[in-house]
Amino acid sequence: MPRLPFTLALALCAGVTLSACQQRDASNQDTDASKETFHAANYPLEVQYDASLTRVDGEVSSYFDNGGWQLSDDAPGDRLILLELPESDDVATALWRLGASHDAEAVDHCLTLPTNAQAMPSKTTMAGEAFTGFTLGDAGMSHFQNAEGYRAVVDDTCYAIDLIVQGTRGEVYDPPRQPPFSSDEAMKRLRSISDGLSFTGK
Repeated sequence: MPRLPFTLALALCAGVTLSACQQRDASNQDTDASKETFHAANYPLEVQYDASLTRVDGEVSSYFDNGGWQLSDDAPGDRLILLELPESDDVATALWRLGASHDAEAVDHCLTLPTNAQAMPSKTTMAGEAFTGFTLGDAGMSHFQNAEGYRAVVDDTCYAIDLIVQGTRGEVYDPPRQPPFSSDEAMKRLRSISDGLSFTGK
């Protein structure tokens, strides 16, 4: 079999290598394209999250929650971003919320647990900061809410992260309805969102 000229073989090899590089670049671009990044105004942090999540804007309230910046919404603060699992429906909704406040009262009481909350046994590290965690469950009429909350004071600012699964019990419907996810499954997915949190400038 005749041998290819050296320059032609080199060109073919380079072409294959370039193609492989382009494929790797495209793969990285696909990964990046599946992410969204939220930059907070007036607070030095950002959140990178999966683009499949639904960002909820505007006023939001439920049977247990007024849609403010944190579960215990006694002091002024800002709801920075609210994300919802895309499968959420009128039977069950899963939310990840980030709130913050510079208010002196909010900072003083930042680590105070809401009424009926159960403290987690140890701190949880997020974005390099130690957060105090708690769990909270409530039920009323046919409604339910399961929540995990995380609080930290960083540079004289209170940061609040709330993971919430709430809705209506499926058995009250006629015929009964199944929720789009279990509470445990939803909480696991909500916890993974917190991995995308980072404080900028540190």
